[in-house]
Amino acid sequence: MAMSPFVRNRYWVLRHGKSIPNERGLIVSSMENGTLEEYKLASEGVNQAQLAGESFQKELKENNIPIENVRICYSPFSRTCHTAEVVASVLNLPFEGPQCKVVEDLRERFFGPSFELMSHDKYQEIWALDEKDPFMQPEGGESVADVVSRLTKCFGNH
Repeated sequence: MAMSPFVRNRYWVLRHGKSIPNERGLIVSSMENGTLEEYKLASEGVNQAQLAGESFQKELKENNIPIENVRICYSPFSRTCHTAEVVASVLNLPFEGPQCKVVEDLRERFFGPSFELMSHDKYQEIWALDEKDPFMQPEGGESVADVVSRLTKCFGNH
C-alpha cells in the first residue's frame, strides 16, 4: 500500500495578518479584487505576520526541522502574498525562490458579486446560509462544500 503524502509531511496553517479590507470592514473575496495591491496587509497585519514567522521559526528549531525542508504555499491574494513574504523574510528564505509558491486553490472563499466589497456586516447572511445548508452557494459564489473540495484537492497535490 502506498504511503499518503500526509503521513510524511507536517502542515502549519497560517491565516493572513490584519489586512486593509479588515480595517475598512470590507468583504474582498474575488480574485480580481483580492490580488490588488491596495488590499494587502495593514501595518498591524505586518506585525502579526512578523510574530507568526518568529513563532514558526521557534517551532522549527524545537522540532529539529531544517529550513531547507520548509515550503511556504500561499494564495495569490495580496494579503496572503504579503503575509508569506514577511514570514519568509523572518526565516531568511528567498521569497522568489523555490521554497515559496503561490497556489491558486488556497484563495479566499468567493462569496459572490452581491457580497463583494460590501460591509463585513453582510457576513451574518452568509453564515446563516451556511448553517442551513453547507452545499448551498451564495448567488454566484462558492459554498462551504465547494471550498472543502478545492482545499482537499490542493493538499492532495502538495
